[in-house]
Amino acid sequence: MSTDDLSGELEAQDIAAHPQLKTSTSVFRHKSFRWFFIAAAISNGAAWMQMVAIPALLFDLTGQATWLGFSSLIGSLPAVLLTPHAGVIADRFSRKKMLLMTQSVQMTASFSLFILYSVDQLTPWRIVGIGFLNGIATGYGASTWQAFVPSLVPEEDMLSAVRLNSVQFTVARMIGPGLAGIVISTFGTGAAILCNASTYILVIGVLLVVKTRVGSTASRDLTVKQAMINGATYMWRHLPLRMAVILAFISSAFGQSLQFVSAAVSARVFHHPSTDNAGLMTALGVGSTLASIYATKSVGRFKRSQTVMTSLVLYCISTAMIAASSIYWIGLLGYFISGMAHLTMAVALNTLIQGLVPDRMRGRAMSFYLLGVMGGIPMGSFAIGFFGDMFSVRSVIVVDSCVYLAIILFFRSTKLLDQLNITSLED
Repeated sequence: MSTDDLSGELEAQDIAAHPQLKTSTSVFRHKSFRWFFIAAAISNGAAWMQMVAIPALLFDLTGQATWLGFSSLIGSLPAVLLTPHAGVIADRFSRKKMLLMTQSVQMTASFSLFILYSVDQLTPWRIVGIGFLNGIATGYGASTWQAFVPSLVPEEDMLSAVRLNSVQFTVARMIGPGLAGIVISTFGTGAAILCNASTYILVIGVLLVVKTRVGSTASRDLTVKQAMINGATYMWRHLPLRMAVILAFISSAFGQSLQFVSAAVSARVFHHPSTDNAGLMTALGVGSTLASIYATKSVGRFKRSQTVMTSLVLYCISTAMIAASSIYWIGLLGYFISGMAHLTMAVALNTLIQGLVPDRMRGRAMSFYLLGVMGGIPMGSFAIGFFGDMFSVRSVIVVDSCVYLAIILFFRSTKLLDQLNITSLED
């Protein structure tokens, strides 16, 4: 799960109305948010360790990039199918209880991976099967997580909490892969999986004790199906929200998907061991972290439309660099820029939705945004893996870069991105 930060026109207006938003770290005075932030950062860092370890293990077991894309596709499929339903649940029921259940399932899945690996019974199909189970939990947990964070602080600190929730994701993305490289080389792949499984215990413990703000909930007069249709209609009716979902899909399918096939990129493009994907993912995390720091310090300086265009340009540059050379350090730089692009895009899109939609709609709104992310990543990673085996991984990444160039030229010739600078929605 990943999501993000604040910039553009909406931020400028919010800061003018709420000067305390200039110092996001003041939100740490709220104990519940502080403890949840720490637990989430540790757990997400460990999750990135596993995300480095498992694809490298899967690639070594099969020797095929297609398996990496297939694993991502099967693991994400239940999340894609369940996310809209999860948004309704997140708006109607206790988000804390939902997170307790989904975190417990994910913990079980991770411990299962570790046990099977320890007894040398971890096969490609078992990795895919456990990934499918984890995807079910992700489908219900991702939008709930995003809707849960604002409830840990008073309403006036909501956007600061969203901002710092993004920071912990980006810091985890930076630290996790680097630790994975150290842990795997020192103690083996199983240790990285065990670390991830163990940290779910910490998050579950914190969830049991944190206190949340009472928020408004969606009416239960509608059936679940009607509520989903109501949420979809709400998102479709407002062009900025509709664009956010489309842009999330684009950035995921042609940019973020490179994270999930990094083991194949390391081996096929840069002729390094598959486990050197840890270096690529660390570079991506460093780029995301630096971009998040800059975004926090430049709040209100740029319009959201400018932020999105910058992200598209960075994605175009990063994919071109990754495909242009077999030199590993150039790949590191390409993944670094890709991390900056990811955070920059998420900065604009996540807080556009979080800042504009009412609390009664937040779960469903975030579920459709995450639907764009979760739909794009498996499709993109499967395409890279499948066509990478058929032709070459490098040539597929070249296509990604060309797609971004076409999208940039399209938005340059239209005024559509200006819709992202809106400060309020009409009911």
